[in-house]
Amino acid sequence: MPIMKLVLGSAAGLVLLAAAGAAGWWFLIRDDVSPATEPAQIPRELVQATASASPAAVDSSGTTPAGGVLTFTVNSDLSEAAYFVDEELASIGLPSTAKGTTNEVSGAFYLTADGTALAPGTSSQFTVDLRNLTSDKSMRDGRVQSALETSRYPSATFTITGVSGYSPAIPEGQEQTLQLTGILDLHGVQRETTWEVKAYRQGSAISALATTTVSFVDFNVTAPTFAGLVSIDDKATLQVQLIAQLA
Repeated sequence: MPIMKLVLGSAAGLVLLAAAGAAGWWFLIRDDVSPATEPAQIPRELVQATASASPAAVDSSGTTPAGGVLTFTVNSDLSEAAYFVDEELASIGLPSTAKGTTNEVSGAFYLTADGTALAPGTSSQFTVDLRNLTSDKSMRDGRVQSALETSRYPSATFTITGVSGYSPAIPEGQEQTLQLTGILDLHGVQRETTWEVKAYRQGSAISALATTTVSFVDFNVTAPTFAGLVSIDDKATLQVQLIAQLA
């Protein structure tokens, strides 16, 4: 065999072995992940703090006096946003799920004085800073940042336009399921989306778990890849765990 062919063949083999090894590291040295199914517990100290709020501002039902607007502010230290994307090792069809998270979540919700509806004339929304999304692989994080063009579009914002399924009859501390409809502004594209929400109120604090599924193409995002060895699903599950306090 000519020396040049031998050298080229060996080099190609090394490249394939390196790529296969990297792909194996990508998939095998990691934990499986899945979306949360229940809202987070509200810390006891937060419940106690909100329960001791001034009676002039909050009555026994956790609302303001008639005619006021309830403002619930997102507690960034206790909140989290996450994405979940299915991946597959192309050569052997090994499936896995990638998860990236950030605690940089902010926002506020404005409710009527009785706490049963969005306050008219207000804009309830939450914003996620995408620049610090972190998974178990720094290489993936770089590709996600590139795909989302976070230097140009550093954040994503969901503005609520409607609520359905909410029942004011459900007592404090009991979980209920509802839907939030609104506009998701992501990667410079605005689209109406609906989030499935599980939430409960305790004292003057609310814990909510919101989940939706989006397609990359709908937001002009090219799914990140890894040397052609890993295929990425064209959809992502987005999940936001919020704990908000009455301001």
